[in-house]
Amino acid sequence: MKTINGFNIEFDFSKLIKVADLIYYDGPLLSHYMSSKGENYLFYWVDVDNVHNRWVVIRTDIFSIQQYLEKKITLHSIITQPNDGFVYTVDIDNNIDYHNTKIVPIANLPEEYTPMENSYYTFEIKDDLDLAAISQKYSSGILEIHIGGKDVKYGSIPLNKFAPIIPKIEDIRKAMSSKFIKRIKHSNANLERSAKQNIDRELRLDTQYEYMYSLAGSIRIILKPINQQISFGSTYSDDFAQDLIHLFKAGYDKERILSFSGLYDKNILKKYNDFIAFLNNENLALGIKWHNANSNTSYKQEISTNDTKEILANLSDFEFDNKEEIKLYGRFYSINIRTGSYAFESTEGDDFKSSGFLDEARRQMAYNIAFNKTYQVVIERKTIEPIGGKEKIKDVITSFIESDSDNN
Repeated sequence: MKTINGFNIEFDFSKLIKVADLIYYDGPLLSHYMSSKGENYLFYWVDVDNVHNRWVVIRTDIFSIQQYLEKKITLHSIITQPNDGFVYTVDIDNNIDYHNTKIVPIANLPEEYTPMENSYYTFEIKDDLDLAAISQKYSSGILEIHIGGKDVKYGSIPLNKFAPIIPKIEDIRKAMSSKFIKRIKHSNANLERSAKQNIDRELRLDTQYEYMYSLAGSIRIILKPINQQISFGSTYSDDFAQDLIHLFKAGYDKERILSFSGLYDKNILKKYNDFIAFLNNENLALGIKWHNANSNTSYKQEISTNDTKEILANLSDFEFDNKEEIKLYGRFYSINIRTGSYAFESTEGDDFKSSGFLDEARRQMAYNIAFNKTYQVVIERKTIEPIGGKEKIKDVITSFIESDSDNN
């Protein structure tokens, strides 16, 4: 490899997070990395020997990367006009150890290490974040929310599209966490009190996430459980992430929707419907991934802009039927002898009203009903709630008995 005329420095490149490989051919040739402070770096492969691969590292900005990917500027201009006026060179061995790191003024960079002047972008982005590496780095499971779709560029998204995403996902997480914790605690009901308290604390930490950072490559939000305890087996955080991603899978199949509603409840599915409706209205796509390197667990689901309508259709066909029995005193103010329809209002001071139908047996007795009398009635109320639709109530009177004056 060529001799580099530069200044030796210490730079811990291992702390940078890979965002995407922008050029890939039998391995990465140009890769985008970010620091924890949000600084953007491009790694450009330039040379190799029997031991090392040599890279030129350029600190740049997301706007320049966007311009390059949109074929408005060249890679040559990014490398020869860096933000700092210099670039770095580093030799990396097969163990991913860094050697011979230097700061190199642009004038000292060998001509062979700069691309041609017409080096416009002509490749496909290998847009896949290495969650396993991040999980290993933090010894924790990692949740990635990946947003794409209309008006989403490499590293940018309109604020009106981005702002609602986190609150909507947090609404889903919070509702699921409550149910998940109750289910696990119920399965451990026979444990001693101190053990129950430890599980309760662990569950709450495993089902809450903290924000780590956002990355480009479309838009990525990186989250991790609050729990700092390291485990090398499966954890509650793995189980909860699996359920969370199963929710996003469920929309593709009505049987899965039914199964999920049995495990959780209609409220969570309504929140899910609201989020999918938002993605559909904004023409956005979603990818959600979980990876825990310690327990070797990985789950993922992607929802394209073409999938949202299918999911909403499946959800709209799914109805929750809740039945309850209502007993009260009141008066009829409308009755149809022929159809059996009625209108009834409470006399118990609660402004309760009901309209519906008498059951078959009560319909035969409807001619005995008087509007100036008080009755004790039993109403069977069926509440039908289509996900994403308007609640429908069906009332059927299964009993009515004339009340004495003490109950008025």
